[in-house]
Amino acid sequence: MNDRSIRLLHVDDDMAFAEMVAQFLRQEQGDFTVETVSDVPTALDRLESEEFDCVVSDYEMPGETGLDLLRAVRERWLDLPFVLFTGRGSEEIAAKAISAGVSDYLQKSGGVEQYTVLANRVENLVTGHRSERALRQRIDAIETAREGIALVGSGGAVTYANHAFAETFGYEDEGVVGRRAADLFVDDTFETEIRPTLAEEEWTGEVLMCRRDGTELLADVAVSRTAGDELVCTVRDISADERREHDLFVRSRAMETAPFGIVVTDPSLSDNGIVYANEGFERLTGYTESEILGENCRFLQGEATDSESVAAMREAIDNEEPVSVELRNYRKDGTAFWNRVLISPIRDDEGTVTNFVGFQEDVTEHVETRRENEAVFERVSDAFFALDREWRYTYVNERAAELAGRSVEELLGTCVWETSPEEVDTVFEREAKRAMETQKTVAFEEYYPPLDAWFRVRLYPSETGLSVYFRDIGEQKATERRLDQRTEWIETFGDVLSHDLRTPLAALRGRLQLARETGADEHFDAAEESLARVEALVDDLATVMREGSLVGDQSVVDIGRVARTVWTTIDTPEATLRVEGVRPVRADEQALMRLLQNLFRNSVEHSSTSSRPWADDSVEHGSTSPRSQAREDSVEHDSTNGRPEGEDAAAVEEGGEHGESTVTVTLGMLDEGGGFYVADDGPGIPEGERDRVFELGYTTKPAGSGFGLMSVQQIAMAHDWELSVTESEAGGARFEIRGVETSKGDDTD
Repeated sequence: MNDRSIRLLHVDDDMAFAEMVAQFLRQEQGDFTVETVSDVPTALDRLESEEFDCVVSDYEMPGETGLDLLRAVRERWLDLPFVLFTGRGSEEIAAKAISAGVSDYLQKSGGVEQYTVLANRVENLVTGHRSERALRQRIDAIETAREGIALVGSGGAVTYANHAFAETFGYEDEGVVGRRAADLFVDDTFETEIRPTLAEEEWTGEVLMCRRDGTELLADVAVSRTAGDELVCTVRDISADERREHDLFVRSRAMETAPFGIVVTDPSLSDNGIVYANEGFERLTGYTESEILGENCRFLQGEATDSESVAAMREAIDNEEPVSVELRNYRKDGTAFWNRVLISPIRDDEGTVTNFVGFQEDVTEHVETRRENEAVFERVSDAFFALDREWRYTYVNERAAELAGRSVEELLGTCVWETSPEEVDTVFEREAKRAMETQKTVAFEEYYPPLDAWFRVRLYPSETGLSVYFRDIGEQKATERRLDQRTEWIETFGDVLSHDLRTPLAALRGRLQLARETGADEHFDAAEESLARVEALVDDLATVMREGSLVGDQSVVDIGRVARTVWTTIDTPEATLRVEGVRPVRADEQALMRLLQNLFRNSVEHSSTSSRPWADDSVEHGSTSPRSQAREDSVEHDSTNGRPEGEDAAAVEEGGEHGESTVTVTLGMLDEGGGFYVADDGPGIPEGERDRVFELGYTTKPAGSGFGLMSVQQIAMAHDWELSVTESEAGGARFEIRGVETSKGDDTD
């Protein structure tokens, strides 16, 4: 197996699909070795017994999910690359995967290009993991090497010593730094033999050296000179060779062969010039050693270098503190790369900074991947932010900042309860703390008064903090309310319209019976009018069901004419209609006809006999007897223009053919408020019942349905009119309809 080969463990319960993926991956990358298993327990067994470079897992599998596998892997292998490759993608699964430490998240698609993407993702993750592991291993190797390694400055003092070097001579880790290197030798070998030799070549040999307590040791020593006139000294205590012979490591050699750049600067030189650069730094930048030495690291900067990162490094160096930044630098050929720079001061035994050491690594791929992920979060229309365990913002997308009324920069690092005190003692605070305590996902809906908005909130806890998604659902709430209203309306509309159809149908049956009995054409004419009314109501039904409204297009309507037309459909030989001083109104004519029809019918039915209770549903006992004869030819017309009730206005009257008038129904205009009224001189409505008469199903008849006045109220509300009931001047019922737009023209008969 070569250094580029990758062993991949693929976990998917669909073995046919898993084998297909393995085949595509082998085609994409010839160095891929793919092992396939179908469940989580088997995958964990394979990981325990074999070494793999990466795990690719489906999410939804029988028993345990891909997230369960991810959590188990992270408990044993913290940094093993893990890709969640799933066909069931969602923000919740992605958030949980990120919280659990997933390396990458890829959703299955229908094309073969997904396998190229998967192969590239796996290769990049493994390459990055290997580089990071190598970097850590080399740094750890220097610090933990059993061979003593030290740097000696041009003045002859030790400027750096690893733990093994200090321990060899009986010092604490930093205790030997600042000591004269010559003092570590028993005799003057350092000055008389080693230094002169270094002008031409490296010095190696066995020599007696002196510990801090005065005891001597025989050491295998190698000393070489750097380009910056520093000495790299390695010491191996060969008096304890059996204990350490396999653990000695030459720091200078490690620095030279490190895959990342290492530079050492000397703050005593002009502009803190570079005194050492390893081969890794030369490869990273494209500059040669002669072009690097003496320069300040600023020579790598360019037009796109972040000034804030540069300022952070300058401040740390001025304060003699460690610093780590990522910034865009430029190679000798002009190509840009993202450079992760770690700078640390090197101090002598007195604590004085003698040098700065800088580790530099090309992290372009890592930075670009991270920025792509952040861009994905920013493209999400939902608001999203992340909090640490101290409730401080660690990430905020633009939508969340917009809702908070602050910039992302203002929020980062602040405590959510201090930034948004209005959230204290709310559902959000309670649920957020519950999610953190239970480490379980929480979802809820909450009304947020400062924004007058409803939000659906999802909380995803983890060991490091809390991820919060919230979406504005105000439009959804409004839609739900409209649907509830629509459902209620649909449930009642059929009954209401059916109720309105019964009156003209009853009149139609009565006229047809009279026509059969008498053969008079006038009954056929009246029956035709009732039939036309039925057809109009059916048309209304179609229109309303299309438009979802009891009222269609409105226009200026002659309410007097409409009233007289409606009156002809009411079976009322004993009743009289008076139309007094009315003016045209703006309304849906068909809806207005239904409104007047129900009001007229209620007045007539209520007053037709004293034994009948008020508010009977007249259609329940609509007559089909010969008494339902036509009365349209008995109309008396006002000799003058109509005037409002209270003036000496003549009335339009319609009565029975025998002149009987057990009840008089009056249509007139209201003096104030804009509108009209329908009054009668019947027994009236008891005051205690007036608030209930418009309720759905309210009736005083055992067989009544109670839809008549409810229909009146529905039509009035659909016009944005106000409907009320009171007592008429004659002691009967008076229905007042206000908020009606009336014409400024002349009154009509």
